[in-house]
Amino acid sequence: MDWLGIGVLILAIGFAVLVVLLIPVLKKLTETLDNTAKTISQAEKSLDDITSETKLVLYNANETLMDVNHKVSKLDPLFDVVEDAGQATHHLTETLADYTGAKMDEVRTGAEVGRQKNLKGFVRGVALMYYLRKANKKRKGQAADANVKVTVKEEI
Repeated sequence: MDWLGIGVLILAIGFAVLVVLLIPVLKKLTETLDNTAKTISQAEKSLDDITSETKLVLYNANETLMDVNHKVSKLDPLFDVVEDAGQATHHLTETLADYTGAKMDEVRTGAEVGRQKNLKGFVRGVALMYYLRKANKKRKGQAADANVKVTVKEEI
């Protein structure tokens, strides 16, 4: 054998040893790739399931939202009525507060008159009642005069 044949034989033996050593590594690599393919397949299936469930949940949420919007739109007139009632009540209580305030001013003025004249006890109460009746008659007279003036202006 010549030197070239010996070199080729050594290369062939080295290549055979390399192939023998690489066989277990390649088998493990094949198993790993197979497991990876299975895992990816399962992940795709799970993702499809999750996607379909998510679509269903979103559809149901949209249906529920549309139903709630429809029902709230039916309640709008009721809220308008409640708002109108609240405004009317506010106006009524404001009017009553003004009326009560005016009456309290009259009572305070009457009480001050009784205090200035040094009236005591029952006499002071009677004087307050007398003052309030007198103020009431005066107010009614002013209201009657105002009505007469309005009537005269309307006729002209």
